[in-house]
Amino acid sequence: MNILTINTLDRKGGAAEVAWSIKTELEKKGHLINLLVGRKNSDDDLVKVIPYNRVMGRLAYFAATDIDFWMSDKILDMEEFRVADVVHCHNLHGNYFKLATLEKMAKLKPVIWTFHDMWPITPHCAHAFDGKVREGFFQCPSLDTYQKILWHNEKYLSRKKRIIYDNSSFHVVVPSLWLKEKVSQSVLSEKPIHLIPNGIDTSVFFKRDKSACRKKHNLPQNKKIILFVAAGGKNNEWKGWEYTEAVISHFQKKEECVLVCIGGDKSEKKASNEIIYIPYVEDKNILAEYFSSADVFLFTSIAENLPLVVLEAMGAGTPVVSFDVGGVKEVVTHKKNGYIAEYKNADDLIRGVEYIFSLPTNELQEMSDQSAQKVKDNFSMKIMVDKYLELYKSIIKKV
Repeated sequence: MNILTINTLDRKGGAAEVAWSIKTELEKKGHLINLLVGRKNSDDDLVKVIPYNRVMGRLAYFAATDIDFWMSDKILDMEEFRVADVVHCHNLHGNYFKLATLEKMAKLKPVIWTFHDMWPITPHCAHAFDGKVREGFFQCPSLDTYQKILWHNEKYLSRKKRIIYDNSSFHVVVPSLWLKEKVSQSVLSEKPIHLIPNGIDTSVFFKRDKSACRKKHNLPQNKKIILFVAAGGKNNEWKGWEYTEAVISHFQKKEECVLVCIGGDKSEKKASNEIIYIPYVEDKNILAEYFSSADVFLFTSIAENLPLVVLEAMGAGTPVVSFDVGGVKEVVTHKKNGYIAEYKNADDLIRGVEYIFSLPTNELQEMSDQSAQKVKDNFSMKIMVDKYLELYKSIIKKV
């Protein structure tokens, strides 16, 4: 089977990790997977960059549209598209893809589109937060919400998206029930919608010896460790650093507790006895060791779908304390394998961490075991890839 995959990036970021996992696992099964991206980070010969024109990019900026002007129609002339049995799209935003290309592709090939955020069902933003539905689209809170636009062009963007969707036949895949409900309320409610949860490599993210992992990474053996992970570290505005800071402030006077923050840039160093800053960790085995070193994984994101990092922490047996955001509570069961705090309530996060710290050893062990087992049984990479392969085959049969 030949699959053409399209995404903003080939490596880094949740959507890229999912697309890359599907690619690598299906290649092991003998399938050919070509990946077209807006920006390339790998050295894989089967990954190619969609042509980009800087002039068109500036025009898109001043026209306040992220769905026009790009050169993605050139995909239609590529050999990778010609031989494809299925086209699998992931993130189509990120200033590289003209949405009208989707309509043209769908007239020639079966198309699947996996939603990793709300962008397809909003005028321009990746998350609408508490935005209401208007004419089939969830409204964005501001012009500056990623994918940001220069001026209020929402009516045009919504109208253009609707026209393209009405003229296109494609299957929608969502990783969470939370997003499935959103799509069901949107302009895309009549499209076939499939639920395929994200999956992780459980041969990497599994329970490891905590003491050995701490020793390897020079982490204290005699303190409770709260782990925070975010690309961009504390500067990533969507990851809720202010709420993490509130937790730190509460525990900073407790000498037996330290926060490990992974994902900052190299300028961030150990700031105090309470916080250890570690740059972005690309090696998944090392990241799994950090998860295994921690007593609690603190997840304070204010906008999410079904985050891989939560699955990775759980796979390593680390209890998760998270806001009730996106599809997290579909994975984390309150007080069973973690703690679900009220959205944007820092005090409840603190109660969650204290709850984990207060558990007797046997109950904490049970919580850790349940976390790892739930991921192994429901959110492994193998389960995810098998479901996508089944979907590919079913769609091809109907053509």
